[in-house]
Amino acid sequence: MFTGTPAELRRREQQAAEYAAQVADLLNAIDKLGIGVVTPTSNRVNGPNFTIRPMNGFWAVDQH
Repeated sequence: MFTGTPAELRRREQQAAEYAAQVADLLNAIDKLGIGVVTPTSNRVNGPNFTIRPMNGFWAVDQH
């Protein structure tokens, strides 16, 4: 749980939004490869030959 100042919280929220934009750009780049669809599902992101999922408190990629 975050316990810092309101200013620090706003800074971290902005940083999180910037990281999210980078993730969206990467998912679009994967789609543009034309080798399969990236699909969000419950607690996962499935793509061509991979799944991104939470594991032990972190996000991990499984290749299949």
